[in-house]
Amino acid sequence: MKTSVSLLLALSTFSASALDLNPRFALVDSDGIVLRNPYFVDGDKKYSVILNTETELSPYEDGALFKFIKFDHAEMRLRPSAFSVEVKFGTDTLDRYQEAARKLLPQIAEGVVLEREVKNPLPINKWESHRFVYKYTIPSGAVRESITFLNITPAQQVIVQVYAMEKNFQEASWRGDDIIRRWHELNPSTVLRGN
Repeated sequence: MKTSVSLLLALSTFSASALDLNPRFALVDSDGIVLRNPYFVDGDKKYSVILNTETELSPYEDGALFKFIKFDHAEMRLRPSAFSVEVKFGTDTLDRYQEAARKLLPQIAEGVVLEREVKNPLPINKWESHRFVYKYTIPSGAVRESITFLNITPAQQVIVQVYAMEKNFQEASWRGDDIIRRWHELNPSTVLRGN
C-alpha cells in the first residue's frame, strides 16, 4: 500500500507540474496601446510579466533568462525547481534547500559565503518562498547571487536566480523582484495575437 501511495503522489506531482517557463509573447491591448507582453503557459492559463526596455527575455535551457542590459553580467534566471510545493520551508528542510542552492552556483566560484537567508521575500499572491544570498569571486571580480525557491502556483515551485557583479547586485535584485511581483494571469480578452 505504501508503494501505491508514493507512486500516486509522484504521478500527481508530475501532472501538476505543467508550468512551462519557456517564454512566449502576445500582443496585448492596454487601454488602446498595443504592448508585446511575455507570458508563460500553465495548462489553460497564461501568466504574464511586465518588462522595461532595459530587460531582454529569452528562453534558456529549461526556463527563461532575463538580462538586465544596463549592466555587465547582471541577469535573472527563472527555472523549474526539483522540489515539490509539498516540501515546506521549515527547520527540517532548509538544509536540503541550501544544499540545492549551493549546487546552482557556478563551478568557477571561489570563496563562496552564504551571506544571508530571507524568509518569504515575496509575500504576495499567497506565495511562500525562501531566499539564499551568496557572495563569491570569479576571475572578473566580486559577485553576489540570490537563489529563491518560490511556490509560484499551488502546484509548482520555481527557482529565481539573480546574479550580478557586487556593485550592481542591489539594483539587479530589485529589478528581479519587481518582475516577479508583477506576475499575473493574462486576461484572454486583451490578447490581440500571440504564439
